Amino acid sequence: MIVERLPGRPTVLLVGSVRGLAGEGAAVANQLDEFAPSAVAVSLSPEETETLSQYFVGTPTEPVVPLSASEAAHAVGLARLGEVQVPAPALLSAVDWARRHDRPVLGIDPPEDSYAEMFAAHIGYFELVRRTLRERQLVKAPPEADTPDEYALAWDRTMRPGAGSQTLARARDAYAADQVREMGRTAATVAVVVDRERFDAFYAAFGGSARRT
Repeated sequence: MIVERLPGRPTVLLVGSVRGLAGEGAAVANQLDEFAPSAVAVSLSPEETETLSQYFVGTPTEPVVPLSASEAAHAVGLARLGEVQVPAPALLSAVDWARRHDRPVLGIDPPEDSYAEMFAAHIGYFELVRRTLRERQLVKAPPEADTPDEYALAWDRTMRPGAGSQTLARARDAYAADQVREMGRTAATVAVVVDRERFDAFYAAFGGSARRT
């Protein structure tokens, strides 16, 4: 996990967490307790955020979470470095914290239909083929890494082979950063919990002057 506090309107506590790593859930809750934000943002779509809130927060039982081949491979590779849970403990913890403290929580990634349009605009046929081949490569052989942070970054680098994938990622991150700025109209402080590999993009968007990896 990596954490940075960035001043401005809103003041942002930016948390980059390794998706799936079990220990990140408690660590995120501790960061939020200390920062006590007016609102919480998570790197999920609004639909995904609602699903977490409805089915996984404050419920006596949790539904079975089906995983794609890529998600399963990611979990298997990460399990070499630490305990793995799904849904992502850090994002689930952030949603749970917001509900327990009566704070608004927003999924800042594009809604599913908007992301589909974004994907179609940036990913052409040959780029799609490259992405499919890279995903198959990762399913067969997840990256070797010494730490969970290194693993998350290596996985992301492998999954973004071409210019289209890079511009898609930038478009998604720009949309999400704009959502946080909009939250600043009503919230003086916002905790933003994102996947570890997206930390740099958000850090720069909110005024950071250097890479943090």
